[in-house]
Amino acid sequence: MKKIIKQSKWQRVLLGESYRDFTLDDFDWGIIGSVFLLTLIGVVMVASVTLPITGGNLSMTFSHIIKIIMALFMGFLIFRYPINLWTKIDIHLLLITFLLLFLVYVPNIGQEVNGANRWIRFMGFSFQPSEMMKFSLIIYISSYCSRRLLEFKERWIGFGKPIFIVILAIALILFEPDLGSSAVIFVVALSIMFIAGAPLKNLLLIFSLGMSVFIIMILTVPWRMRRILSFMNPWETYEEGGWQLSHSLIAYSRGDWFGVGLGESLQKLHYLPDAQTDFIFAIIAEELGLIFCILLVCLFSYLIFKCFYVGRLARLAEHFLGSYIAYGIGVCIALHVFINIGVSSGMLPTKGMTLPFISFGGTNLMLMFALISLILRINFEVAQEAISKKRVFNV
Repeated sequence: MKKIIKQSKWQRVLLGESYRDFTLDDFDWGIIGSVFLLTLIGVVMVASVTLPITGGNLSMTFSHIIKIIMALFMGFLIFRYPINLWTKIDIHLLLITFLLLFLVYVPNIGQEVNGANRWIRFMGFSFQPSEMMKFSLIIYISSYCSRRLLEFKERWIGFGKPIFIVILAIALILFEPDLGSSAVIFVVALSIMFIAGAPLKNLLLIFSLGMSVFIIMILTVPWRMRRILSFMNPWETYEEGGWQLSHSLIAYSRGDWFGVGLGESLQKLHYLPDAQTDFIFAIIAEELGLIFCILLVCLFSYLIFKCFYVGRLARLAEHFLGSYIAYGIGVCIALHVFINIGVSSGMLPTKGMTLPFISFGGTNLMLMFALISLILRINFEVAQEAISKKRVFNV
């Protein structure tokens, strides 16, 4: 029997102005549980990786926990508002994000790290605008497709407007440079358009042009080409471009089936750079073993499946905006997981990409919790709408 809860003032603050009674079944506890487990694993692994770096000081772990709390608070704020609200502010959100992408080049605001201008530093906090662009474009393209579906499907001008915005965003991010985020944005945008029913010939043309540009950028930039060559055989370039991948593969081999034990990794002791961010999965493999890695991949797969499932529910309920957003979120999370694990295991060329909910860092945590909040809100609205229709039918 469903437990019906009468909304109190604090519940309206949390859930927004929803005057119907709601049930605990209106929330997807599978998504909430999987995100909780992934975040908990992230805290444990960040502590394991960073303690040797800080000499036993828990400062980086506390910093990670504070960022999780901030991401949770932002997620609650996003959950409060109905999905249709985003159609009213999608353009404004996009303009703000473009402004932030320009600010990375402003002295004393933009921060250069390893020759790349990807960060904004303000009042002691660092922020990566390209992560916010993923969120903004998912909202904008989903909103555009749901509002102008016929124009989007039948006219080149209707298809070209969102493509122009995507190209402009990718161009700015490539200039930072950040090829990985650009590729994620490109694939997520085309995925939403495909689901919305864009003509296949248009999508294939844009995809072919986009892939051609990415290939040209790899072939014409020497250091990117070196990454490709070092990825193919990291042992030949061990002292140069193959250092990270070589030590990542060593971590995998040491882990075997059940790992060397939590906290016992050798590769995190200054052998493997970015062990707490880009290569944290390799440390998980070394300390906890292949069996745990398989379970972790299954947990990520379940979360991604749930995103697609919510998208399907929204589509069946003719909540097209929510459906496009949910599918876009599922693709975005899947790409992050695929690229991070693919890079650390040697399946893909070395490219910095954090592992969702697990890697150390603030901006990606903010992005992921914001996306999950949207998924939970879509599921909540679909469930509420189903209850409302059922009541009308019974009457």
